Amino acid sequence: MTTHIAVMTDSTADLPTDLAAQRQIYSVPMHIVWEGRDYRDRIDIDPESFYARLVTAREMPTTSQPSLPELVSAYEQARQETGASAVFILTLSSKLSGVYNAAYQAAKLVDFPVHVIDTQTGSVAAGLAALGLADARDAGINVADAVVLARELVQRTKMIFALDTLEYLYRSGRVSSLQRLLGNALRIKPVLHVKDGGIAMLEQVRTRQRMLQRLREILDEVVDRSKPIRVGVLHGMVPDDMQAFVDDILRTYNPEVLVQNTVCAPVAVHTGPGSLGFALLQ
Repeated sequence: MTTHIAVMTDSTADLPTDLAAQRQIYSVPMHIVWEGRDYRDRIDIDPESFYARLVTAREMPTTSQPSLPELVSAYEQARQETGASAVFILTLSSKLSGVYNAAYQAAKLVDFPVHVIDTQTGSVAAGLAALGLADARDAGINVADAVVLARELVQRTKMIFALDTLEYLYRSGRVSSLQRLLGNALRIKPVLHVKDGGIAMLEQVRTRQRMLQRLREILDEVVDRSKPIRVGVLHGMVPDDMQAFVDDILRTYNPEVLVQNTVCAPVAVHTGPGSLGFALLQ
């Protein structure tokens, strides 16, 4: 189809592949470097294989953003296939990754407009914003209004998630050995949220059962029931916990949109297995 704008994210937006294809939302893969090999997220390594290897790995993987040539190629493909006059890419927060800066630099290398939106959030929160922008694209929004809308959409998102263990934050260098020791001894399950573009502690709970319960309570606390609700739910290889959460959301809120997926490998490097979280857009 010919449209005013083409919509793109990086792969940490955690949109299911079939949904992204259906909505014509392009995704540029992040990279995972592991034992000397470079993997493109969800292309060369899928989440299931990644998690299975992660739990027994002696060497932790590292992550990196797409290269400038990859981004340029993605911009050109999106524009050519859609006939768009401009490309929009919604990236992981610049405080969490270098992908925003890379996307911005790559935008200077093409001869058509590319609007790089720092979502100041991550994961499926950015994915929900991209879906909202795709809705507006399909309704015929012009480029100038799309710039305003994209920035508004990301500001309306919330992202909250809980970890089963501090082990992977420690192994990736995000917490100290003392914090890890205390967390393991007390069975602490950190509940985190995205705040001002970074990750911050929201609270701590002591058991997994309480962790799952608290996520439901927090969602209820932040939802404005007078407005339509769009929700994304993500899990770190605990599909039964995710499904129970999804079923509760469907019963309680009748969401306008509900997206569910496995946490991508570049995020799972830090969060590990057993995580559960949600994003909200209102």
